[in-house]
Amino acid sequence: MDKIRTIIKKKPLFFLIGSLTYLLVVTLLKWGIHPIFDTAWFMVGGIVGIYFLDVAEDFFALTPSPFRSIVFMSVYVFVSFFVTTSSSVALARGLVLSLFLQLLFWQVGEWRLTGSNASWYRMTADMVHVRIQQWILIGFVVVFIIETYVFIR
Repeated sequence: MDKIRTIIKKKPLFFLIGSLTYLLVVTLLKWGIHPIFDTAWFMVGGIVGIYFLDVAEDFFALTPSPFRSIVFMSVYVFVSFFVTTSSSVALARGLVLSLFLQLLFWQVGEWRLTGSNASWYRMTADMVHVRIQQWILIGFVVVFIIETYVFIR
């Protein structure tokens, strides 16, 4: 129980507030003020998604984290798009959208601290130029916005 409490406390407050705000806004845009049973499952999935990778990293003692890599992110884009567009399970859709948001927060956070996402590219053969890293990050944000739109629609 102490590990769970530590993981919850370790999450930056901005990540938590940003994610909960995103979930609330998407919920309101999707279902309005008339929630249905799927609304609750979507929120549960979203809350699980906020902490999912943190728990996985801690449970498997992954250092450095393979989740914080461009390889994982590239594969995850396809998986999340598939789940968002073809799954009817609100829990899964909430989980993948929230998880995608966490990955974006991690990338933007590193960018703001270091001026690049160099650690995300450690699995690639060559170092990727900072400008290309920036365009790739913008591409991920655009895909996330499209997935959110597809879900709300």
